[in-house]
Amino acid sequence: MQKKTEKGTFGYLNCNKILAWKKAAFMLSVPILIFLGAWILKGTRENVMTVVAVVGCLPGCNQVVRAILAGRYASMDRSLYEQIEAVRGDLPVLYENVFTSYEKNYYIECVAVWGREVIGYSGEASLDPKEAAEHIRRMLKNSSYKQQVRILKEPEAFLKQLKKMAQTKPEPVPFHGDDRYPGADRDEIVVHLLQSITL
Repeated sequence: MQKKTEKGTFGYLNCNKILAWKKAAFMLSVPILIFLGAWILKGTRENVMTVVAVVGCLPGCNQVVRAILAGRYASMDRSLYEQIEAVRGDLPVLYENVFTSYEKNYYIECVAVWGREVIGYSGEASLDPKEAAEHIRRMLKNSSYKQQVRILKEPEAFLKQLKKMAQTKPEPVPFHGDDRYPGADRDEIVVHLLQSITL
């Protein structure tokens, strides 16, 4: 059995893609088996279990949609991951993020949290970095966390900025705890909020 990779870690998207299709297959096979079993036992399709099977297909169909969406994204390049790991120090980072909105999704390979700043890198050609940054900033602000968000498109610039941030302490941010996240510091909460708005 393949070990499940946690959200925000390297390899998550490829693992999630496989898992999503396995779930879809399982969720659709149960109602199909119910339908076929009832048909064999009753000798006709016209029975109550046909209705149960049709209704039972709805969660499976929903899972197929999720699997199709998950299939659109692949895990980031391993060499970039290794370069980031080499320079990030103790900075909290999230890998392979697909930030979702009603209008579109934003694939950002890596985001790091440093005090009031969130910095990210995306190599996706169609991604508008300002639009993606504004979406993330707005979502964090809706949860009462004001952050400056920047998304970079050049891996060298991102690695350079990440190294600089890892070597210096951020400006202290006044923080008195959050009742919604007992015991968590501000950076941990921001990381959790970022995870909650990704696929």
